[in-house]
Amino acid sequence: MFDQMLIRVCLIVGSLITAAYVLRRVRHAKVQIEDTIFWLLFSAALLVLAFFPGIAYWASNLLGFQSPINFVYVVIIFLLLAKLFLLSIRVSQLDSRLRILTEQVALNQEKQESEKLDL
Repeated sequence: MFDQMLIRVCLIVGSLITAAYVLRRVRHAKVQIEDTIFWLLFSAALLVLAFFPGIAYWASNLLGFQSPINFVYVVIIFLLLAKLFLLSIRVSQLDSRLRILTEQVALNQEKQESEKLDL
């Protein structure tokens, strides 16, 4: 009983801290809207699991988990891995754009230098 209450308190506190931190970063315009939506939904999911533990019990029984907390951990790990994968894709795309822009700047500088020499 104590363990369940401790886990619920940790979920609530962790979710509120996450939401407060994300909202603070949004106010300072340091987080994009897509990221804000993800983290606020993540916090909301933690709050729902904390306030309604029956959902975790039901899902853990349905999926064959030994304990509801194992289900909660798997869900959290899955969501964070999914977010990590999406961020990895975004970094790869930005890296590609950066390389293309760097090449374009270098070509423009070379073109300007050759035009100066022609004059």
